[in-house]
Amino acid sequence: DQTVHPQKRRDVRKSLDGVIGRLLELREVLVEKNGGVPFFNLDEVLVDLKLGPEVLEVPVPKYIVEDQGRTLAERERLLDALLKRHASLDEQGEEDPAVQMDIDEALKIIQANERGRQGQQRAEGVKAAREREAWEERRRAAEEEGDEDGPEAAATSLQAAWRGSASRRATALMRDEELVFIGMAPPPPFPKEGDPRLRERQTKARRKQMQMQHEAEYRDALVAQDAVVYETEGPDMKEEMMDQLRDWYIRYREREGKFPDFPPEEVEKPMPGDAAEGAEEKGADAKKDPKKDGKKDGKKGAEDDGEGPPPLPPHFINTMKDSYQEWSDKWQHRDERLNFAQRHDVELVRQSVRPDVELRVRAEVNELIGRELQNLQEEFERAQGKKGKKGKKSMQMASTLGTGLNVAAASPTLVQLRESQAAAAAAAAAPS
Repeated sequence: DQTVHPQKRRDVRKSLDGVIGRLLELREVLVEKNGGVPFFNLDEVLVDLKLGPEVLEVPVPKYIVEDQGRTLAERERLLDALLKRHASLDEQGEEDPAVQMDIDEALKIIQANERGRQGQQRAEGVKAAREREAWEERRRAAEEEGDEDGPEAAATSLQAAWRGSASRRATALMRDEELVFIGMAPPPPFPKEGDPRLRERQTKARRKQMQMQHEAEYRDALVAQDAVVYETEGPDMKEEMMDQLRDWYIRYREREGKFPDFPPEEVEKPMPGDAAEGAEEKGADAKKDPKKDGKKDGKKGAEDDGEGPPPLPPHFINTMKDSYQEWSDKWQHRDERLNFAQRHDVELVRQSVRPDVELRVRAEVNELIGRELQNLQEEFERAQGKKGKKGKKSMQMASTLGTGLNVAAASPTLVQLRESQAAAAAAAAAPS
């Protein structure tokens, strides 16, 4: 929740998602073992482990609420708008109760309120008069006693008042502390300067702001490094892919005598030996005794009915293992001493965008190889057409010589004449 490194936060989230999924899988197993009842009695387990019931409450991760903050805010605004609209409709539908009230009822209400006010006012007057009478009696008693013990009596009165006030204050403080200790009253508020909860909120707000800032920088780095990897590594990728595809279609041309179709069609070929194994199994099944097979099948069916189908393998265990392995390979031996601000790692960003760049380069290479193969196919067909035309011209020349030979024998005769002429010229040129 408070991790500010964007890439570490994503990897930790994968592990946390796997743990949550595994908890749900275990709950499904418990429901199945409990006969389909989704309520479990774990009081004895808690007593044995000396734990309270609050440990059974699974907290909702904060990132789930934070990632859906925009959706939840829109939902709250929609609910507020609907409530306001419903309240306005209720106000329009309701009638004012004062309009429905009768005059006699209104007079009764006014009389009751006025009589109550007058009674409170008389009670306050009587209380004030009694306090004045008591004060006058104390003053007259002090005057009759005289001024002989005046200073000592005043000091004694002050001491008694101060001691009583201090004792009451200490007693109230002890009572408040005891109530806080037994959990019957909230603790007193801390001063703002040293309140740890206030500092915690400030630290969380600062980290959230830093988290948002680093997330924005990471997203910008993904776009920037995508362009950098495409410009720096894209030509090498393109050259390597072109060489591989050229070697492939040259070998195909040498083997098949024609250029392949591009892109090649993916056909699932059966594995060698599958047909033979299938035939052997069929033959073995035909040789078996059907009565014995029926008995064995009956026994197997009875065993299957008793045991039931095998349970499905847990899916989230593999997710947890993969996330742990990915974290170990990526962060366990990486030196982060210079990355005190916990910003993104540029090399990891390049590794993450490299597959997308490879897909883009592969699409471009496929387009270029397709055009190249199309041009080569056209050139090959054009060359085949020229060879056919040359053969027809030689046959026409042989027919016009008037030798009386058929067209099939004309071409070998010309070849032999040319070979004999070349041999005579070579013999004349040779020294005697």
